[in-house]
Amino acid sequence: MLRIITSQNMEDYRDLMERVWRFRHVQFVERLGWKELTSQDGREIDRFDTDDAIHLVVEKGDRVVGYTRLLRTSGPHLLSDVYPHIMEGHDWPREQRVYEWTRCISDENAGKFGDIQASHVLITGVLEFCLVAGIKGLIVETHPKLVTWMLETGYKVDTLHTPQVINDVPVVPVYIGATMAALDRHHQMFGIRRSVLSLDEDLINPVTSRGILRHLPGMGIQERPLAAYAPEVDFAAMRESSGKNSH
Repeated sequence: MLRIITSQNMEDYRDLMERVWRFRHVQFVERLGWKELTSQDGREIDRFDTDDAIHLVVEKGDRVVGYTRLLRTSGPHLLSDVYPHIMEGHDWPREQRVYEWTRCISDENAGKFGDIQASHVLITGVLEFCLVAGIKGLIVETHPKLVTWMLETGYKVDTLHTPQVINDVPVVPVYIGATMAALDRHHQMFGIRRSVLSLDEDLINPVTSRGILRHLPGMGIQERPLAAYAPEVDFAAMRESSGKNSH
């Protein structure tokens, strides 16, 4: 359901990544109105789409219906390079196993996988991938109202600084820990019983650069999950800002 694409296997998914770049343009530029990211070729790519970026893609047939990107905080990322000013001199976690969660969106007409909304596959898959790959936590710059949603879905949330306004939108930087307790809560809320990750059999862990990515013990892929509780995710609010200077 949720495919993991890194520099190792990107060449194998060249066509899919072309659809991803165009999906990002449709969602962020045309739907959310991030006009500063407008591209003449209809592909939204920025300077953080390097070999170190991890792309997580929700596919439905030949359609991209959901997407997000993870950036290692020990390297260039949005909070360090585009708007560090929102931290007003305060530090934030920056290390190999802490990533920044960016460009998270699902299509408004994505539909469902069985009874599970595509958006829930996406956000649950991000957390599951963190546990599979050994990512201990994520930096997120988001709307303050999404902090409540994060708490409801089982995350332990540490607010890194007070909310700041970026492009007329309030944004708060937070750190969320990746834990099995949070994944269990996601499964309980969304009715997901097994893994939502589609892992290439020879894909090396991009976080450690060694070892093959494997599903968590006892979590093979389930074809027809059943939903329990399905709170909506406001992806228009779950934004790191438009990233005006990210290109």
